[in-house]
Amino acid sequence: MLKVVEIFYSIQGEGFFSGTPSLFLRLHGCNLACSFCDDALHTGDYKTYNFCEILDEIKAYPAKQIIITGGEPTIYDLNEFIDALHVEGYFVCIESNGYRFENVKNADWVTYSPKDWDAIKKDGWSEIKFIVSKDSDIDKILSFQTKKPVFIQPLNFFDKPNFENLDFCIDLAKKYPHLKLSIQMHKFLGVR
Repeated sequence: MLKVVEIFYSIQGEGFFSGTPSLFLRLHGCNLACSFCDDALHTGDYKTYNFCEILDEIKAYPAKQIIITGGEPTIYDLNEFIDALHVEGYFVCIESNGYRFENVKNADWVTYSPKDWDAIKKDGWSEIKFIVSKDSDIDKILSFQTKKPVFIQPLNFFDKPNFENLDFCIDLAKKYPHLKLSIQMHKFLGVR
């Protein structure tokens, strides 16, 4: 059983799969309480679903990519559910702060957004996304070494872009081209 805040169909607005039509499964709860969290929904109302009920609901949509987000998905052991999604032909993406990667080891793609830049995990993820403001200590990002995609994403407002942080990130990516810009495209388009 999973505590589900919402299931919806939209366009992925972040990271490697930006622009891809995707199903979103937002789970309730998080192990952190970040002041800049752009989705307070994970702390509110939820409905409890079993795996079959979720599968029945998502089959109504044409996309075969599902993004499990939150809150923090890895507070749940999702491996059995991910296996069930694979049987139905879904490509499973997880968005995580890295709490327990072992709980999503069967996923096809894991986006890691570490909140403690002094303790970045080296394994368990496919891409890394740093949430950056003009006041961020970018030396920690620049010193991090990996061959996997490294995204910088402006710390935006809840429902719209923060252009000051965006300009900072654009300049940063231009100066350090191994960094990729992730802009939360959905906030520019005004979609979920």
